[in-house]
Amino acid sequence: MKEIEPKVLSKEELTRISSGINEEEILEFDKHSLNNFVEPLTVIEAKEPGSAWVKVREKNGNLKDILDVTSMNWTLTLGFAHPDVNYAAMEQMKRLTHVRYNCLTPVRAKLCNKLAELVPGQLKGGRVAINCEGGGMANEAAIKLAIIASRGADHFGVFWHGYHGATLASGAMTQPIHAVSRFHPWGLEHFTRMPFPYCYRCMWNYKNGLYGKKDPDCNLECFQIVEKYIRGYAPKKMAGVLLEPIQGAGGHIPAPPEWLKKLKDVCKEEKVFLIYDECQSCMWRTGKYFTISERYEKENGIDVSPDMITFTKGIAGGFPMGVLVASPKIKKRFTPSEEHTTFSSSPIAMAASLAAIEVIERLKLGEKCENLGAKITKRLLEMQEEYDVIGDIRCPGLFIGIEMVKDRETREPFTDLVEEMCQIAPDHNMYLGQSMPILSGTGKMLMRNLVKIKPPLIITEEEADYILEKFEVILKEALKKVG
Repeated sequence: MKEIEPKVLSKEELTRISSGINEEEILEFDKHSLNNFVEPLTVIEAKEPGSAWVKVREKNGNLKDILDVTSMNWTLTLGFAHPDVNYAAMEQMKRLTHVRYNCLTPVRAKLCNKLAELVPGQLKGGRVAINCEGGGMANEAAIKLAIIASRGADHFGVFWHGYHGATLASGAMTQPIHAVSRFHPWGLEHFTRMPFPYCYRCMWNYKNGLYGKKDPDCNLECFQIVEKYIRGYAPKKMAGVLLEPIQGAGGHIPAPPEWLKKLKDVCKEEKVFLIYDECQSCMWRTGKYFTISERYEKENGIDVSPDMITFTKGIAGGFPMGVLVASPKIKKRFTPSEEHTTFSSSPIAMAASLAAIEVIERLKLGEKCENLGAKITKRLLEMQEEYDVIGDIRCPGLFIGIEMVKDRETREPFTDLVEEMCQIAPDHNMYLGQSMPILSGTGKMLMRNLVKIKPPLIITEEEADYILEKFEVILKEALKKVG
């Protein structure tokens, strides 16, 4: 194939499209944007290709470098503008940039085959559906397939603090964000919301559910409620149960593997499809395994693999993509009218995904993620001895959450502290993330008190040290401001 050469516009004109912005353009944008953007920094370009650092423009026009500990919402697993991912995308652009959904391309066949190989347990060798948007559409695809395969059941169990998308349909599966969302999602009658095993805030008042583990004395009493719903206490027979095995947006809350095994067993007995949303925890984000469910199988000897699983975030190296993989035991497939969108067979995103997966495997970045995550967590545990506001530290790999509290005994959420930390972090050349808001029906803030450390998997030892150093500086400064 020939190299790409512009035919109408000059290279200089085309380069200027993405290479910068002035104050007038930003002010004009503010007039025309329907979205309420609140971040004061404009993201310009990678500091270097494949780096965790990004150049941003401040309101005064100055440029500064930021270490992004959020991976742009947990998506840039390989950092900004990774050269291998971009080269694969560029090579694909020379051949094809778009085909309709029912067209087969080489990259579509290769990616589906690779994902069917990577998934855990009973999903191995399964069938794959891909979209161009992300996890919301992937979760909707799972819901549709469960309805089709269950022959008429159309009710689903979902969980407190769960996040599964923001479309009119996937919003019904998600923890309500009262007052901030000014409309009700559609289809709420199809979902029963159930309690999730939040071990740090146990409903049965066990107090030693710490560091992502259940209390040693816990008898999984919380599962009894879930079991009753699945076995018949829900308004209608369930077609499926949808959950994140580690809740992401809701607060980095891992379900105990034993709880997941009970859930799987009951779903099997009741002929209810078990669906995992691993949109945030896939792609080696939690360490040396592709998914968290694979970790439980390999390290705990418990097969908790579901009937269906969904992926997004890092799955395509920063390009938009959502994925559903269904067990080979599910014989139903989608008809053209049931699952498609115009752009959901993007060969560019699929090429990027294959490249990202290959880079992570070749460089053994899952093992690196495991080790750097352990290093960061170890230092955070040392900080916890010095700072009483650090209540809990959860989750493996570079999927780290730090829950802040005003009092360790009462565990009252310290939301103001977390909001202050995330607000001042860019002043210290770093982005931090936080959990989604949990609000009352009247809009009162109940909790948003988890700080997230989820940098790209390619960070160095020195950058891990930088994150820890700056985290402590930011914490001290925020404590002075909020008292």
